[in-house]
Amino acid sequence: MQKKILIVIIIVASVLMIASVVLSQTGILDAGEAQAAGDGTIEVIKDVEELEDGCFYIWKNCKGKKIDAKDNEFILCPEERSNIDYEDREDGGAKYTVWVDSSKDGLIPTLTSSDMLLYKSKKTIPDAFDFARLYENGYSIGVTSLLPDEGGHYYINAYNGDIDEYVNLKSDAGELDGLNAERLYFDKIGGVAVDENNVSEAGIITGLKKNEQYVCELYTGTYYQDYMITSNQHTFTGFEDFECRGYSFLHSSCISVDIPEWLCTGYYYLNGEALFRYVDDNDVAIYNGKPYDKNIDWNVPLIKYNDMGQVIYDPSQPVDEESIAIEVEGEPEGDEQVPEVAGGNTATWTYHIVGDEAFCAVVNVTALENSEPAYLFVTPPDGEEVSYEEKDNQIVVNIAKPQEGEYTFRIENITGRKFSVLYSTGETYYGEGE
Repeated sequence: MQKKILIVIIIVASVLMIASVVLSQTGILDAGEAQAAGDGTIEVIKDVEELEDGCFYIWKNCKGKKIDAKDNEFILCPEERSNIDYEDREDGGAKYTVWVDSSKDGLIPTLTSSDMLLYKSKKTIPDAFDFARLYENGYSIGVTSLLPDEGGHYYINAYNGDIDEYVNLKSDAGELDGLNAERLYFDKIGGVAVDENNVSEAGIITGLKKNEQYVCELYTGTYYQDYMITSNQHTFTGFEDFECRGYSFLHSSCISVDIPEWLCTGYYYLNGEALFRYVDDNDVAIYNGKPYDKNIDWNVPLIKYNDMGQVIYDPSQPVDEESIAIEVEGEPEGDEQVPEVAGGNTATWTYHIVGDEAFCAVVNVTALENSEPAYLFVTPPDGEEVSYEEKDNQIVVNIAKPQEGEYTFRIENITGRKFSVLYSTGETYYGEGE
């Protein structure tokens, strides 16, 4: 009898294994999505006519731009639960947070450079496509935006009618709703103190295991409370914003949204309504295809800042074009720091760039009434000169992939004016006219 049961088990296991391979090979599920299916079942749509209006989809392994067959693979980019409306994400008291329950994070599709990002609508096309990048915090309880008091104890200040900005009421952390306290302190979780070592910059408790239950030791004032809360919320917080506008019409009732060449591995919430993970060509071979891969850094920043917190490189802004619109505030103060231009109309200097990391130079020019705009001419080692025009007393040179070597800078139309140059390396040049 035991042998018969064993034989039946082996047969069933074999059938399931073969079915899984067949599904993957035939494209009903691609290999990566098949692994993710245990955390939510992805619906694969074959016919473009079945795509819903007003939604974004990933067209997997597309070939060309013509959709003429009914045997394709379209996957919906889902809209997920957030603590603040997308349009108001900069105005809330809490950090913008997107929660995906662990039972559903397998529904987050994966976009690669071999896929297309589609949008379908009978009424209109968005004026812009906001690639809102989200910081991946791993799995946590449904609580966000913890702050430390002066003693280093972490709390949420969520009881002024806006607790839903701080607590995901749809998770079991929703049990915290109704506690009457000005501050709700999180002292320990799973016996471990809640402190700067396990709270992210956005106020997320980190280092928790997926779907693990934890005793949360809380205080309302000086009164002790404890709750059993599950770490089943794949938690994302606001990180970087990139506004793009490119798209192409397809003769299939939808458009293809341009995927920026500079897009890097990470999680993106397109226009606050379509969540997907992007895996770039450097990571696609090592990505495990599951909802979570700890071996991939999903949070490598794309925007670069100087020590003063000013943006010195944003890949979504024009590169090597005139009148680059990047705000960089803070001209050097004090006339003694910036020499007067010695009566000339032109100044020339050089700068040696080391390596191929993104480079930025910000030229601040003092205002002079009725003066013509200054022009900056930059000559890289290969000799192909590029010009930039002054705008609002500033010229910004933004080079995504510089050549290594000596660059020559020449500024013109600066008679009677002063200028200084702030490099992305942190160095400053105070120039005099020739």
